[in-house]
Amino acid sequence: MRKKMLAGIVAGVLMAGAGFGMLSGQAQAAEAAAQNGRPDKPPVMRGHQGGERHMKRMNPDEAAKRLNKTFGVSEAEVKAAFKEKRDFRDIGQAAMLAKVSGKSFSDVLAMKTKDKRWPEISKELGVKPEQIRAQMNELSAERIAQRGNIDKEQALSLLNKGYRAMDVSVAAKLAKLSNKDIQTVLDMKKINNRWGDVAEQLGVDRSALRPNMGKGQFPGHGPQGGPPDGGEMPEEK
Repeated sequence: MRKKMLAGIVAGVLMAGAGFGMLSGQAQAAEAAAQNGRPDKPPVMRGHQGGERHMKRMNPDEAAKRLNKTFGVSEAEVKAAFKEKRDFRDIGQAAMLAKVSGKSFSDVLAMKTKDKRWPEISKELGVKPEQIRAQMNELSAERIAQRGNIDKEQALSLLNKGYRAMDVSVAAKLAKLSNKDIQTVLDMKKINNRWGDVAEQLGVDRSALRPNMGKGQFPGHGPQGGPPDGGEMPEEK
């Protein structure tokens, strides 16, 4: 059940360059739906439509470069897929599954037909939910590390423990600004406070978190590893 839910969560989001925190939140929502016994009711993918609109404005060259950098697929193969009028969501899904499964991008994309859905293809390729999660965590850790507040290895370790990408990113920034250990900062985030509250406790101006969150938004009421009220907030691009 979890395999079917997780197999379909990657579409245009990675190609659109959207926040990996959003992607992680989608995976958690998918898992929750599966655990609640509602595989027929996939969760609403917040922010996904915005990613699709952004992707549709990208030209094949840009998309090919992003997918090459993210998943190591051939730019020429991606451009050829666009020339064949393949759906960009299928192209993104094929790129991700190709990397996870070790198969070629063209072979995986060729498996997608009108009569065969991605969950079926994922199962046929032997791709497990744990592999998808590991791939997302790897990409998220790399993205978080690029901000310079934490190294990739430490970020990946926290993500593998179940912390959300957004929480790791924000906690890393607060830890650096307050000269605290990141685990100490993460432990300060409780079910009844928000990251803005944690910033104040540490003596850090709330405005320091603006690049990570929208104006006036300090998600979440909720424990670590669970989606905040209102859904997952996208990370800084």
